[in-house]
Amino acid sequence: MKYRFHREWDPAFKGEEASSFLGEIEMKAYLTGSLSAIGTDDLKVAASLFMKRYAFIAAMGLMAMTYWNKKLNLKPENLILVDGDKNGLWMPQFYLKDATVTEFTSTGEKEEYIQSIFREHLNGVIQSLKKATKQSNLILWENIAVYVFWIFESDDVFLNEGMRAQRDQQFRQLLSDENSRWFGQYHKNPLARYYSEKVNVDAVPEKVRVRKTCCFSYKLENGEKYRCKTCPQTCRVKRT
Repeated sequence: MKYRFHREWDPAFKGEEASSFLGEIEMKAYLTGSLSAIGTDDLKVAASLFMKRYAFIAAMGLMAMTYWNKKLNLKPENLILVDGDKNGLWMPQFYLKDATVTEFTSTGEKEEYIQSIFREHLNGVIQSLKKATKQSNLILWENIAVYVFWIFESDDVFLNEGMRAQRDQQFRQLLSDENSRWFGQYHKNPLARYYSEKVNVDAVPEKVRVRKTCCFSYKLENGEKYRCKTCPQTCRVKRT
């Protein structure tokens, strides 16, 4: 397993088809049944943590597209969320019924793919979470934005200068208000509002981008040890 993928199906898996996350009733039922596994008795906390884990779909899809020119089938009907844990945290993985990988042949095809991930999939999940739990979509979108920024700001994947330029251009397009339609019925880009300069904060050795919203990780059982280092409640920006 890599990048939270399950390559082969096991009958012992406890999984949920992602298409069920597009409905308010189904979403609420899933979260209610998963409260113990997630580590909370609060549906709003569960909604945020669900989106924080589920948002890895955006990371997988954008990484494959940007760095390897590969397309994954990340449509809800092709995806199963498989329960799992890591270091005491609920950490589900993803199984693709059809794991076929194809190559992009045009810019237009990439734009359609981005819309299929965000507007047709993740935005639908956000709307069902909002209806089912009354959780703010501002928190839910920032949980996605954190992963998107990580993908486009990471130099862990080998890049030559040509690839770097293409990556940076794609990032600018993802943050542009002109492309707000890629994400749903939005007049403003729902990712761009969270993009800000990284700063120095107390007790963190490297510069970080402080979150605008809190993801509620600290409200989990033993939650203080899971609090984000970019938490807006605790980050004290160093004045220079």
